[in-house]
Amino acid sequence: MNHKPGMNIEEALEKVLDELSDDSSPKPVVSFEKGIPTLKAGYFRPLSPMLKSRFEKLGGWEESTHGDWLDPAEMECFWESQIVDERLNEIVQQVKAAADHWQNDAGSLFSLHRISVFAASRYTYERIYLVWFDETEEPELWVYDVNGEARYKDLLSYLESYIKDDLSAFLNKWKLGEME
Repeated sequence: MNHKPGMNIEEALEKVLDELSDDSSPKPVVSFEKGIPTLKAGYFRPLSPMLKSRFEKLGGWEESTHGDWLDPAEMECFWESQIVDERLNEIVQQVKAAADHWQNDAGSLFSLHRISVFAASRYTYERIYLVWFDETEEPELWVYDVNGEARYKDLLSYLESYIKDDLSAFLNKWKLGEME
């Protein structure tokens, strides 16, 4: 696949949408005003420029990269004790199980107000967390799948890696004490 240098977030989103359009189900944009829900009930993060582009382009996106991309209303399901929607209930259960049992899972490493679930699968432990750090405009994306775990500085970095089929982020050793 050809990669255009200097791709912006809109171009990257469009390229991934085009690539996955036959096998996935993008949903219409959902209006929301509060920001991005975190795992802490009732706590929202401001919409960053890249996430604004993403949420202006589409709402949720079933069977996208690393599971289903969640819309803001779906992200709030993590606050509920009873979830009626079977798909969302299974996604929440998978993420909670990963946070409880996956070593160094972002969902267990950080305070709940610093984590949002961007994407997750109802069938596997594939998931993407948004990790919100102080003094940064864009959250990092922490990605978990069969390759292990990877970190991306922002949504555009993640999308560019996906477009180029670049798995090198999974080779980076970023945990203290981890050796080659």
